Amino acid sequence: MNKFIKLPKMLFDGKYSKLSTDSKLLYSLLLDRSQLSEKNNLTDANGRVIVYFTNIEVCKMLNCSHDKATDLFRKLEQFKLIHRHKQGRGKPDLIYVNRIFRSEKLAVNVPNNQDSGMQEISGTDCGKAAVNNTNIINTKVSNTDLYIRYDEMEDEIKEQVEYDVLSERDYGGVLDEIVNLITDTYCSGEEYIRIAKRKIPIQTVRKRLSQLTAEHIEYVIFSLEKNKTEINNMRGYLLTALYNSIDTLEADALYGN
Repeated sequence: MNKFIKLPKMLFDGKYSKLSTDSKLLYSLLLDRSQLSEKNNLTDANGRVIVYFTNIEVCKMLNCSHDKATDLFRKLEQFKLIHRHKQGRGKPDLIYVNRIFRSEKLAVNVPNNQDSGMQEISGTDCGKAAVNNTNIINTKVSNTDLYIRYDEMEDEIKEQVEYDVLSERDYGGVLDEIVNLITDTYCSGEEYIRIAKRKIPIQTVRKRLSQLTAEHIEYVIFSLEKNKTEINNMRGYLLTALYNSIDTLEADALYGN
């Protein structure tokens, strides 16, 4: 069976059109390698997918010089399509590939005494309660295509959950883990996300995550601290807790739990 490398059409739009053909091809190769890493669970300590792709491989695959390969990597970093972390001591760089895709834009709205447009989710662990009607962060479709890159989305998430305020409290590394998890999930290229053994459409998951506030984050951290059972999959546990916190936080406040 023939194998093909996908070349994202978005690379030919907007500012990405300024990239050279070789740069676009290298990004496509890195994106393909990233998908392979994801299948093989090749991740860093924080669970983020990493790619190993050396200059020697680039020279061989693109039939170019070492200097040209170095320049191609730099161009991709300038356009924030990748991020490299140097390990030193002769070890290859860890490469993080930022995915670009047409998606929805986060917008802040303050409704006038009306329910938010939260999509109802069926299931015993997800109620249908509406969130509070003040300072609700909803997901709205932008009039133009929005290219979401990991670093930009991470900044939006931090602003959304008041990261600067939360970071002053003694939450250790769990706060950064939660921010990374929300960003990873929001930027996922998958059509469905598995939460508590259920496959949920990515757009539904993004909508729920876009409603998280600092209060939800603290609620999840406190719930984690109170949990006495062994957690085999921390990221899975946190994602489920974050997803459900929209409802459970309000329910706890209502019934005084």
